[in-house]
Amino acid sequence: MEGTSAAANSSSLPPPSRRLSQIRRRKKKTRDELFAEIMESTRSDRAHLNEWKDMVSKYKKEASEREDRRDQREERRDARDERWRQEDQRRQDATLGLLREQTDMLRRLVELQERLQENRVPLQPLYNPPPHVPYPPHPDV
Repeated sequence: MEGTSAAANSSSLPPPSRRLSQIRRRKKKTRDELFAEIMESTRSDRAHLNEWKDMVSKYKKEASEREDRRDQREERRDARDERWRQEDQRRQDATLGLLREQTDMLRRLVELQERLQENRVPLQPLYNPPPHVPYPPHPDV
């Protein structure tokens, strides 16, 4: 079987002398044509490379812009948080100041009340009932 398949394959190919003549008849390329072909291939490769570079550059630019926007949002959030913190601190300071004033006022009122107590005459009852006698005296006694 191997011999028949090899014979079939060799019969489909032109004989070597004919192949040689076909190769000789082909148009030979000049140096200029080869150079132009190489340059065209190089231009095509360069165009693809430039497209790729442009795409990478565009991606980097978009990524940088996204990062810049994110940084700006973070800066705005940080500034807002700082304003809120300062406002909270001002409120806390105002509340503490008010509490100090109220504490001082209460302290002064207590001191005033203590001084008034010291200088005050003890109160006397308005009505003096007779002393309590446990049993009334007997009339015969």
